[in-house]
Amino acid sequence: MADARGTLTIADRALTRIARQVTLEVPGVAPEEESVGTVERTLGRGYPRVRWQRAGSKARVEVEVAITWPASAAQVTTGVQAALRQELERLAGQDLAHVSVAVREVVRAASARPVARVR
Repeated sequence: MADARGTLTIADRALTRIARQVTLEVPGVAPEEESVGTVERTLGRGYPRVRWQRAGSKARVEVEVAITWPASAAQVTTGVQAALRQELERLAGQDLAHVSVAVREVVRAASARPVARVR
C-alpha cells in the first residue's frame, strides 16, 4: 500500500516562511520590526534572512539574524539550529545536512529603548 502513495514537494518559498517563523520563536532573536526600519522591511531586507540549497530531501540552510541585547549569541544560534532541524523535519520532512546561523545585528529590545520626551 505504501507504494501507491504519491510524493510531497514543498517549495523553497514555503520552507523559507517556515524557517523564518521558527527562527523568530527562538528566545533572543529580535523581531523584524525591532531589527530594521520601515524601508528595509518594505524591501524585504529584514531579519531573519534565509537562504537554501536543496538536493532531494537533504538541504543546507543559512540564516542571518538580529538578536536582542543582552542575549548570548552562542545560545541564540544554537537554539535556532536546533529549532530549525526539529521543526523542518516535523513539518516538511526536510533533513538539514547543514545549518549555518550568523548574527548580523544586536539591537536593544523596544522596552529598553529610551522614551523621547518633548520639552
